[in-house]
Amino acid sequence: MQVDQADSRDILNSLESHAERNRVLEQLNVEFREQWKFGSNALVGWRPVEGGIDYIVVPALAVFSSAQKHRRVVNGGRMMGRRTFAEVAELLETKPRHFSYGVPPAAPAPVSPADINTIFIRYTITQTRNRAVFLHDIAGFSLFSPEEQAAQLSTLEYSLNIAEEKIADFGTAVDLARSTTGDGYYAWNRIKGEDADVNVFCVLMVALAHQALQQRKVTHRHIPTIRTVFGTGSHYSYHQNNRVSAVGSDYIVGEITINLARLINHAQPNQILISGLKNGNAEGSGGTKMLDFFDHAAAILEGFTDIEMGELTISRISTYLTGEQKDDGSYAVRELNITDKHGMNHTAYNAKVNIFLSDDEPIFLGLQDEDASHQNT
Repeated sequence: MQVDQADSRDILNSLESHAERNRVLEQLNVEFREQWKFGSNALVGWRPVEGGIDYIVVPALAVFSSAQKHRRVVNGGRMMGRRTFAEVAELLETKPRHFSYGVPPAAPAPVSPADINTIFIRYTITQTRNRAVFLHDIAGFSLFSPEEQAAQLSTLEYSLNIAEEKIADFGTAVDLARSTTGDGYYAWNRIKGEDADVNVFCVLMVALAHQALQQRKVTHRHIPTIRTVFGTGSHYSYHQNNRVSAVGSDYIVGEITINLARLINHAQPNQILISGLKNGNAEGSGGTKMLDFFDHAAAILEGFTDIEMGELTISRISTYLTGEQKDDGSYAVRELNITDKHGMNHTAYNAKVNIFLSDDEPIFLGLQDEDASHQNT
C-alpha cells in the first residue's frame, strides 16, 4: 500500500508530537520530584500560563496546618483557576514556581491538563470527604508459617483481581486500589462518587464469593479465613513514591481507615461487618444513611447474574443485614454498638451473603444474628 506525501507528513507530525509530549512529561516529573524532596514538601496546585504552568509547593506539614483554612488546599482538583490559585498561594505564604514547556510562546501546549495531573498528583496530599473502603483481615495470620502466610495473601489478592475483572465485564467502572496491612488489605475505588462506592461494594461481595468457591478445591491452610469490615468516610490520600523513581503505590489514612481498623478487632472469623460511619457521622442520621446505601448497593448487586467462576456459575448474589424477627414475621436490622479499647463508640451492622450457584448447592457467608449480637456493649 502506497502512502502519499500528505499521509507521510501526518505520520511524522504525530510522531514528533508524541515525542515532544513525552519529553515535557519527563521534565515535569523530574522537576516535581526535585521539589518534593523525598516527601518533606508537597505540591498543592497548578494553573496553566503562557508557555507552561505555575505551581505551588510548600512543606508537607504546612498543608495539614492550613487544610481547614481553605478547602482547595486539600480538596477538589489540583488544577486551579487564577483567583483560587492566588488565594491558596497567599494563604500558604509562598511564591509560585514556574515550569516552562520550552516551546515558542504561540505554540500549543504539548501536554494536556490530564497529562499534567497524572504527574502532579504523585506529589500531593489530598482529602476525600467520603469514599467506600473495605478491610480484609486474615484471622490467625501470625499462627501460620511464612509459606502459608504468603499463599494466603496471594489467594486473597487473586480474589480481589478476579472480582474486579468480573464486575468490569458488566461495563461497571472499577479501578481498585489497595494497600496492605500486613495480614490483609484496605481496598477502595480510585474513581470517586456514590456509584463508584456501590461498585466497590459489589467487588467486595464477588471477592467473598470467589474466596468461598476456592475453599472447596484448595488446601484449607492456603485459603485464608477472613474478617471483613466495609464502610464509608473521609481520608487523606498519598502516592508513595520510592527513593529512585515515581513508581509507588496509593496510600490512604484518616477517619475511615481508623474506623475500620478499630472495628476489625471486634469482628469474628468469617464475619462481615458494615460500619455505621457515614459522611463523618457515626451517630443518628449516619447509620440511617448507611442503611440506605446498603439497600441500594444490595439491589445493584442482584443485577450481576450468571458470573462464571471456572467450572461453576454464580447465578446471583444476595446480601442482607441481620436482626431479630418481629411479630409479623419480618426482620429488623440490629444495630451493634461497639466500644473499642480506646473507649470510642462505633455503630456497625452484621451482614450475611448468599451465593446461589447454577449447578451446585448455595453457599452462605457471614454470621447468624445470634452469633453476632453479643458484640453489643
